Amino acid sequence: MTNDTTDHAGDGPTGDGLRTGVVGAGVMGRDIAALLANGGHAVTLVDVDPDALSAAESYLETEAGAALTDAGLVDGDASDPDTLADRIDYATDLDVLADCGFVVEAISESLDAKRGVLAELEAVLSPDAVVGTNTSSLTASAVAAEADHPERVVLFHFANPAIPRDVVEINGESASEDALALAESVARDMGKTPFRLGTERRANGLSRLSAAIKCAGTWELLDADAAAIEVGARNMGFPRGPLAFVDLIGIDIHLATVDNLAVEYGGRFDPPEPVRERMETMVADGRAGAKDGEGFFIWQDGEAVLPDVESPHDVQPIVAALVNEAHRMVGDGVADRETLNEILKRGSGGAIGPFDIEGMVGGDVLRAVLEARYAETGAGVFEPAESLG
Repeated sequence: MTNDTTDHAGDGPTGDGLRTGVVGAGVMGRDIAALLANGGHAVTLVDVDPDALSAAESYLETEAGAALTDAGLVDGDASDPDTLADRIDYATDLDVLADCGFVVEAISESLDAKRGVLAELEAVLSPDAVVGTNTSSLTASAVAAEADHPERVVLFHFANPAIPRDVVEINGESASEDALALAESVARDMGKTPFRLGTERRANGLSRLSAAIKCAGTWELLDADAAAIEVGARNMGFPRGPLAFVDLIGIDIHLATVDNLAVEYGGRFDPPEPVRERMETMVADGRAGAKDGEGFFIWQDGEAVLPDVESPHDVQPIVAALVNEAHRMVGDGVADRETLNEILKRGSGGAIGPFDIEGMVGGDVLRAVLEARYAETGAGVFEPAESLG
């Protein structure tokens, strides 16, 4: 699979003739709308909250262009009358999406909510319109289980942040080949590299790797503070450590994701109970992460402010948990080793994937780290995979 940033406008059904929609005007939804518009598509962004729509419109008119430029996705004269803003409309009612051929839902990680939106979309869309779900902790077939046309529903999952990260994960065991192919084509229009995963599992590929990192990070909070863990992770080459990433997506969203994953994986991705209680208190106190300006860290200008750290924490258990989960995913048929390496590199902005790490450190060393941490904690995230080492 290769990255294709060519302007596809006019190339058949994915050119300017394809009207698109995005449901959910949060951080992810507004960025997806920007990517669709930048790829040449007319977009309608829908949210029931007028304030959310207004905030998204302000962002798309004043900030999104710079983000797209920084990501190397803008081609042409920004002063052209057919600007990003000209391609995006806003609405609070899903009825306006009736003529769309491709719609992305980017709402909260609630199965009931996603099924509800899909039911409303099916009432207005033509039968051959495709719906992409940006779920990070469910599956496309689960979202589509009660749909009249489950074959139209595909996984269309972005990394966070969506604009600079070059990956879109695609699959769907109930989806038709035509729907999957359209999703791949739209992803390429957006300047993204599509990866079609081999099988459906909750958390897909990238989110499952990041879930292992974040879960292991919460277990390390029993022995170290967040800043020491963060500095240790960055010293190991992570662009952002596990707890800053929890802050970035939102502690509330992280906990909801953990609960969704428990349906399939038991408690493997659960934080230790004292840390969960701490996180729930933080959410209740309005300290859910970057969006509130405070979580595990204070946030300024989109970055976590790290205090001085005398001694960075040893994050070998976090690294080992990442590689361990990658082994499990290969065994599950989600993707092969090469694909998982690429997904993590593109999704994190880093230079190495889980199997690159294994090659540098050694599987036997990682297994020893996991065995020791598993004996100490009993946490499923540290239980060594049979294929490791």
